[in-house]
Amino acid sequence: MPRLNPLLDQLAEYPMVELERRKRAVAARGLPLYDFSVGDPVEPTPLFIRQALKDGVKPRCGYPSIAGTPGLRGAIADYLGRRFDVEVNPDTQILPTAGAKEAVFHTPLLVIDPAAEDKAVVFPDPGYPAYQRGVLFAGGEAVAVPLSGDHIFRPWLLPAELLRRTRMIWLNTPHNPSGAVTDLDDLRRAVDVAQRYDIVLVCDEAYADIYHDAPPPSLLQAGTQGVLVLHSLSKRSGMTGYRSGFLAGDPALIARLRRLRSNPGLASPDFVNAAAQAAWSDDGHVVQRRDLFRAKRQALLDFFDQIGIDVHLSQATIYLWVRVPAGFDDESWAAALLDHGVVVSPGRMFGVNGAGRGYVRLALVPSLDDVRAAITVLRGVLG
Repeated sequence: MPRLNPLLDQLAEYPMVELERRKRAVAARGLPLYDFSVGDPVEPTPLFIRQALKDGVKPRCGYPSIAGTPGLRGAIADYLGRRFDVEVNPDTQILPTAGAKEAVFHTPLLVIDPAAEDKAVVFPDPGYPAYQRGVLFAGGEAVAVPLSGDHIFRPWLLPAELLRRTRMIWLNTPHNPSGAVTDLDDLRRAVDVAQRYDIVLVCDEAYADIYHDAPPPSLLQAGTQGVLVLHSLSKRSGMTGYRSGFLAGDPALIARLRRLRSNPGLASPDFVNAAAQAAWSDDGHVVQRRDLFRAKRQALLDFFDQIGIDVHLSQATIYLWVRVPAGFDDESWAAALLDHGVVVSPGRMFGVNGAGRGYVRLALVPSLDDVRAAITVLRGVLG
């Protein structure tokens, strides 16, 4: 009998895999599905990005560089300057990634020594499931910090004993699943505590350009020493299947990450990099996408307000964090809605220690017409 990694059995199946099973069962009944679960918007990738991808396919595609292309790194540096008014060196402070998820999963390998006592990685709960899983597969101690109220993660409130054994802290703003936004003063306080305890501070900013009021700040605006930020084109530019993002920040950490990531060969193909360069170089298409998400959001907010269901926070991202009505928990309410063809994600899918159980998450991924159709269904179900 082969000896396998026991973590594969100890961890529940990745949440979205189980949800896909449930959706197939409902679809088999012939019921139309209005799918607000997986964060994969239906709108097409802008034509100029698709054309850049096609133009980037050369007669011979050689092995891509871990560092990406100079043109891509330059476009990312220009974007960070335009969007956040921060200056970074494209050669030493930027590292392209194959999307955000793999970077979340692999980055703990930068700091974790499985044989050490100080091998903790701290992250918000509820949050993106890959935060925990990447730590565990790297042999670290995964510490989920419960969020409540405003869903802002404040590392300076953590016990000193925990901070002493912590090697990395994940921030996430705008926050998935709640849509909460951390302000710049709190980001500065997080940098201060991380530097005091020699902790690598990484902020997942994948939703930085999907906001509904004021533009969210970046951790880079609070400094770069011991700091990394993670960005993605998946939601910003409708490029989920392209798998393209970047890490940026402390040049010493970027140099170590290049060395680390050369081992598994984590590099996007050059034709994807060409499309990414075009996407980071343009802001107009992002304005259009943001307006469309805003229209979907407002339609749902108006409906939930009419029937007295609370949408908590949801200041940014493509998600609504909806409080479950009396008489249900997140699983039972999600199941009841699924029976009528409306697919939402139970909040517990994003929690480690029971966080999220009072909520469901709706991703603003169906078309605006389908959002309106789903509201008609919900109105019949919820009264």
